[in-house]
Amino acid sequence: MLVLPLVLGSTLGAATVLTPPATPAPNAVTLATAAALQEEVAAEDLGIWRGGLDVGLTKSEGNANNSSYAITGKAVREMGTHRYTAEGLWYYATQDDARTQRRALGTLKYDKFVSEKTYVYVNGLAETNEQAAVDIRWTIGAGLGEQWRDDDQWRISTEVGVGWFDEKYDDGVNEEFLVIRGAWDVSTAISETLSFGTSGEVFPSLDDADDIYGVATTDFAAVLSESMVAKLQWVLTYDNTPQEGNKRADNIYLLTVGWKF
Repeated sequence: MLVLPLVLGSTLGAATVLTPPATPAPNAVTLATAAALQEEVAAEDLGIWRGGLDVGLTKSEGNANNSSYAITGKAVREMGTHRYTAEGLWYYATQDDARTQRRALGTLKYDKFVSEKTYVYVNGLAETNEQAAVDIRWTIGAGLGEQWRDDDQWRISTEVGVGWFDEKYDDGVNEEFLVIRGAWDVSTAISETLSFGTSGEVFPSLDDADDIYGVATTDFAAVLSESMVAKLQWVLTYDNTPQEGNKRADNIYLLTVGWKF
Protein backbone atom coordinates (compact mmCIF):
# COMPACT_ATOMS: atom_id res chain seq x y z
CA MET A 1 0.00 0.00 0.00
CA LEU A 2 2.89 2.40 0.65
CA VAL A 3 4.41 1.66 -2.73
CA LEU A 4 1.48 3.14 -4.75
CA PRO A 5 1.64 6.67 -3.24
CA LEU A 6 5.40 6.74 -3.71
CA VAL A 7 5.09 5.76 -7.35
CA LEU A 8 2.34 8.33 -7.96
CA GLY A 9 4.37 11.05 -6.20
CA SER A 10 7.42 10.34 -8.30
CA THR A 11 5.36 10.39 -11.49
CA LEU A 12 3.68 13.73 -10.69
CA GLY A 13 6.97 15.29 -9.62
CA ALA A 14 8.59 14.33 -12.87
CA ALA A 15 5.64 15.74 -14.85
CA THR A 16 6.12 19.23 -13.39
CA VAL A 17 9.59 19.61 -14.92
CA LEU A 18 8.99 21.58 -18.17
CA THR A 19 11.61 22.10 -20.86
CA PRO A 20 11.44 25.58 -22.51
CA PRO A 21 10.98 25.55 -26.28
CA ALA A 22 14.11 26.12 -28.31
CA THR A 23 14.53 29.63 -29.76
CA PRO A 24 15.00 29.51 -33.52
CA ALA A 25 18.26 31.01 -34.75
CA PRO A 26 17.86 34.23 -36.75
CA ASN A 27 18.07 33.60 -40.45
CA ALA A 28 20.02 35.63 -43.03
CA VAL A 29 16.93 37.54 -44.21
CA THR A 30 16.15 38.78 -40.67
CA LEU A 31 19.72 39.92 -40.11
CA ALA A 32 19.87 41.69 -43.47
CA THR A 33 16.59 43.52 -42.80
CA ALA A 34 17.79 44.69 -39.38
CA ALA A 35 21.07 45.92 -40.87
CA ALA A 36 19.26 47.84 -43.63
CA LEU A 37 16.96 49.54 -41.12
CA GLN A 38 19.94 50.49 -38.97
CA GLU A 39 21.74 52.03 -41.97
CA GLU A 40 18.60 53.96 -42.94
CA VAL A 41 18.23 55.43 -39.46
CA ALA A 42 21.93 56.34 -39.40
CA ALA A 43 21.62 58.09 -42.78
CA GLU A 44 18.67 60.14 -41.53
CA ASP A 45 20.63 61.17 -38.43
CA LEU A 46 23.63 62.29 -40.51
CA GLY A 47 21.51 64.18 -43.02
CA ILE A 48 21.81 64.35 -46.80
CA TRP A 49 23.92 66.81 -48.79
CA ARG A 50 22.43 68.34 -51.93
CA GLY A 51 23.88 70.93 -54.25
CA GLY A 52 26.42 71.23 -57.05
CA LEU A 53 29.76 72.50 -58.31
CA ASP A 54 29.96 74.42 -61.62
CA VAL A 55 32.88 75.49 -63.80
CA GLY A 56 32.95 78.11 -66.56
CA LEU A 57 35.62 79.17 -69.07
CA THR A 58 35.63 81.81 -71.84
CA LYS A 59 38.45 82.72 -74.20
CA SER A 60 38.77 85.08 -77.18
CA GLU A 61 41.75 85.86 -79.39
CA GLY A 62 42.44 88.57 -81.99
CA ASN A 63 43.04 92.25 -81.47
CA ALA A 64 42.65 91.51 -77.76
CA ASN A 65 43.22 88.21 -75.99
CA ASN A 66 40.63 87.75 -73.25
CA SER A 67 40.18 84.85 -70.86
CA SER A 68 37.95 84.30 -67.86
CA TYR A 69 37.56 81.44 -65.41
CA ALA A 70 34.82 80.85 -62.88
CA ILE A 71 33.90 78.30 -60.22
CA THR A 72 30.59 78.42 -58.36
CA GLY A 73 29.13 76.01 -55.85
CA LYS A 74 26.41 75.45 -53.31
CA ALA A 75 25.83 72.72 -50.72
CA VAL A 76 22.92 72.24 -48.32
CA ARG A 77 22.70 69.65 -45.54
CA GLU A 78 19.50 68.99 -43.60
CA MET A 79 19.47 67.05 -40.32
CA GLY A 80 16.08 66.99 -38.66
CA THR A 81 15.48 70.56 -37.46
CA HIS A 82 19.00 71.68 -38.46
CA ARG A 83 20.06 72.99 -41.88
CA TYR A 84 23.54 74.01 -43.03
CA THR A 85 24.19 76.01 -46.23
CA ALA A 86 27.49 76.96 -47.91
CA GLU A 87 27.89 78.92 -51.15
CA GLY A 88 30.92 80.21 -53.03
CA LEU A 89 32.11 82.05 -56.14
CA TRP A 90 35.62 82.47 -57.58
CA TYR A 91 36.17 84.57 -60.72
CA TYR A 92 39.38 85.47 -62.54
CA ALA A 93 39.79 87.37 -65.84
CA THR A 94 42.72 88.54 -67.97
CA GLN A 95 43.24 90.68 -71.06
CA ASP A 96 46.46 90.34 -73.07
CA ASP A 97 47.90 88.32 -70.16
CA ALA A 98 47.23 91.15 -67.70
CA ARG A 99 44.79 90.47 -64.86
CA THR A 100 41.63 92.55 -65.10
CA GLN A 101 39.44 90.93 -62.45
CA ARG A 102 39.94 88.78 -59.41
CA ARG A 103 37.05 88.16 -57.10
CA ALA A 104 35.98 85.67 -54.45
CA LEU A 105 32.75 85.51 -52.45
CA GLY A 106 31.60 82.98 -49.85
CA THR A 107 28.65 82.59 -47.48
CA LEU A 108 27.83 80.25 -44.60
CA LYS A 109 24.49 79.90 -42.82
CA TYR A 110 23.00 77.72 -40.09
CA ASP A 111 19.22 77.37 -39.63
CA LYS A 112 17.42 75.93 -36.61
CA PHE A 113 13.72 75.23 -37.21
CA VAL A 114 11.52 76.11 -34.25
CA SER A 115 8.34 75.02 -36.06
CA GLU A 116 7.45 73.36 -39.35
CA LYS A 117 8.19 76.52 -41.38
CA THR A 118 9.80 79.06 -39.04
CA TYR A 119 13.50 79.04 -38.15
CA VAL A 120 16.20 81.15 -36.57
CA TYR A 121 19.54 81.55 -38.34
CA VAL A 122 23.15 82.65 -37.99
CA ASN A 123 24.94 83.79 -41.15
CA GLY A 124 28.31 84.98 -42.37
CA LEU A 125 29.62 86.46 -45.64
CA ALA A 126 33.11 87.35 -46.87
CA GLU A 127 34.20 88.92 -50.17
CA THR A 128 37.27 90.28 -51.89
CA ASN A 129 36.88 92.25 -55.13
CA GLU A 130 40.01 93.61 -56.76
CA GLN A 131 38.18 95.55 -59.47
CA ALA A 132 36.09 97.42 -56.87
CA ALA A 133 39.20 98.07 -54.70
CA VAL A 134 37.73 95.95 -51.88
CA ASP A 135 40.49 94.28 -49.90
CA ILE A 136 38.04 92.42 -47.63
CA ARG A 137 34.35 92.82 -46.92
CA TRP A 138 32.67 90.66 -44.31
CA THR A 139 29.51 90.48 -42.24
CA ILE A 140 28.04 88.27 -39.54
CA GLY A 141 24.53 88.32 -38.14
CA ALA A 142 21.43 86.49 -36.95
CA GLY A 143 17.71 86.65 -37.51
CA LEU A 144 14.43 84.93 -38.31
CA GLY A 145 13.40 83.03 -41.46
CA GLU A 146 10.27 81.51 -42.96
CA GLN A 147 10.25 78.48 -45.29
CA TRP A 148 7.07 79.21 -47.23
CA ARG A 149 7.35 76.18 -49.52
CA ASP A 150 9.74 73.26 -49.88
CA ASP A 151 8.53 70.64 -52.33
CA ASP A 152 9.30 69.23 -55.77
CA GLN A 153 7.80 72.27 -57.54
CA TRP A 154 8.87 75.24 -55.39
CA ARG A 155 11.39 76.23 -52.73
CA ILE A 156 10.65 79.65 -51.26
CA SER A 157 12.14 81.25 -48.15
CA THR A 158 12.65 84.77 -46.81
CA GLU A 159 14.74 86.09 -43.92
CA VAL A 160 15.20 89.25 -41.89
CA GLY A 161 17.76 90.02 -39.22
CA VAL A 162 20.54 92.29 -37.98
CA GLY A 163 24.30 92.07 -38.29
CA TRP A 164 27.72 93.68 -38.12
CA PHE A 165 29.31 94.87 -41.37
CA ASP A 166 33.00 95.57 -42.00
CA GLU A 167 34.59 96.91 -45.21
CA LYS A 168 38.32 97.44 -45.77
CA TYR A 169 39.45 99.02 -49.04
CA ASP A 170 42.80 98.87 -50.83
CA ASP A 171 43.60 102.49 -49.87
CA GLY A 172 43.37 101.61 -46.17
CA VAL A 173 39.90 103.06 -45.51
CA ASN A 174 37.95 100.89 -43.07
CA GLU A 175 34.22 101.20 -42.38
CA GLU A 176 32.26 99.35 -39.68
CA PHE A 177 28.55 99.63 -38.90
CA LEU A 178 25.38 97.81 -37.92
CA VAL A 179 23.07 96.63 -40.69
CA ILE A 180 19.63 95.18 -41.26
CA ARG A 181 19.69 92.04 -43.41
CA GLY A 182 16.95 90.98 -45.78
CA ALA A 183 17.29 87.82 -47.88
CA TRP A 184 15.35 85.57 -50.25
CA ASP A 185 15.80 82.19 -51.91
CA VAL A 186 13.35 81.10 -54.63
CA SER A 187 13.62 78.20 -57.06
CA THR A 188 11.10 76.40 -59.24
CA ALA A 189 10.99 73.50 -61.68
CA ILE A 190 9.85 74.76 -65.08
CA SER A 191 9.92 71.25 -66.54
CA GLU A 192 11.58 67.92 -65.81
CA THR A 193 14.88 69.19 -67.25
CA LEU A 194 14.72 72.99 -66.77
CA SER A 195 14.65 75.06 -63.57
CA PHE A 196 14.91 78.71 -62.51
CA GLY A 197 16.34 80.14 -59.30
CA THR A 198 17.12 83.46 -57.68
CA SER A 199 18.61 84.26 -54.28
CA GLY A 200 20.17 87.27 -52.64
CA GLU A 201 20.96 89.38 -49.59
CA VAL A 202 20.59 93.12 -48.98
CA PHE A 203 22.34 95.01 -46.14
CA PRO A 204 21.15 98.59 -45.53
CA SER A 205 23.21 100.41 -42.90
CA LEU A 206 21.59 101.54 -39.66
CA ASP A 207 24.07 104.46 -39.49
CA ASP A 208 23.59 105.83 -43.01
CA ALA A 209 20.44 105.18 -45.05
CA ASP A 210 22.38 105.73 -48.30
CA ASP A 211 24.93 103.01 -47.50
CA ILE A 212 23.44 99.83 -48.98
CA TYR A 213 25.24 96.67 -50.07
CA GLY A 214 23.65 93.70 -51.80
CA VAL A 215 24.46 90.55 -53.75
CA ALA A 216 22.09 88.47 -55.89
CA THR A 217 22.34 85.41 -58.12
CA THR A 218 19.89 84.40 -60.85
CA ASP A 219 20.21 81.26 -62.95
CA PHE A 220 18.55 78.94 -65.42
CA ALA A 221 19.65 75.31 -65.16
CA ALA A 222 19.24 72.54 -67.74
CA VAL A 223 19.74 68.90 -66.77
CA LEU A 224 22.19 67.15 -69.10
CA SER A 225 22.27 63.78 -67.35
CA GLU A 226 21.59 62.26 -63.96
CA SER A 227 24.58 64.07 -62.45
CA MET A 228 25.45 66.83 -64.97
CA VAL A 229 23.84 70.24 -65.42
CA ALA A 230 24.41 73.35 -67.59
CA LYS A 231 23.68 76.81 -66.16
CA LEU A 232 23.28 80.36 -67.40
CA GLN A 233 24.07 82.55 -64.37
CA TRP A 234 23.99 86.24 -63.55
CA VAL A 235 25.77 87.44 -60.40
CA LEU A 236 25.09 91.04 -59.32
CA THR A 237 26.97 92.85 -56.58
CA TYR A 238 25.75 96.32 -55.61
CA ASP A 239 27.42 98.93 -53.41
CA ASN A 240 25.55 102.22 -53.21
CA THR A 241 28.59 104.06 -51.80
CA PRO A 242 31.62 102.71 -53.70
CA GLN A 243 35.12 104.12 -53.54
CA GLU A 244 35.71 107.14 -55.78
CA GLY A 245 36.15 106.13 -59.40
CA ASN A 246 34.26 102.83 -59.06
CA LYS A 247 30.76 101.96 -60.24
CA ARG A 248 27.94 100.92 -57.94
CA ALA A 249 27.17 97.63 -59.69
CA ASP A 250 29.38 94.72 -60.74
CA ASN A 251 27.84 92.12 -63.07
CA ILE A 252 29.17 88.70 -63.97
CA TYR A 253 27.48 86.60 -66.66
CA LEU A 254 28.42 82.94 -66.70
CA LEU A 255 27.75 79.88 -68.80
CA THR A 256 28.83 76.88 -66.77
CA VAL A 257 28.73 73.11 -66.77
CA GLY A 258 28.73 71.28 -63.48
CA TRP A 259 28.11 68.28 -61.30
CA LYS A 260 25.06 68.03 -59.05
CA PHE A 261 24.52 65.84 -56.01
